[in-house]
Amino acid sequence: MTFEEFFNKKKIDLDALKAARIELYNELKSHYEQMSEKSYDHTKKFWFNKLRLEFPLKEETKPRMEPTKTEDPVVPEQNNAVSTSSGGYKPMFRQKTNPSNQ
Repeated sequence: MTFEEFFNKKKIDLDALKAARIELYNELKSHYEQMSEKSYDHTKKFWFNKLRLEFPLKEETKPRMEPTKTEDPVVPEQNNAVSTSSGGYKPMFRQKTNPSNQ
């Protein structure tokens, strides 16, 4: 991952940082070249939130695609006179007993 890709991932605008604070940009770039990505991320983590607030990366607006409305196909009902029950589970309840009849 390159220095530019790393800062894009962190959502920091490098061009704005370079224009405003060139010495900080050069220092961050030289440290990135000397360290691995994980070490750099760990040692500079406290900087990223400050830089993200000061130099936010402008998100590319993606055109929203309108969902196309598709009509559900109409399935003709079949008249089956053989089976009229729902076929689902039907709970059985205990019959109420009358205490006076016992």
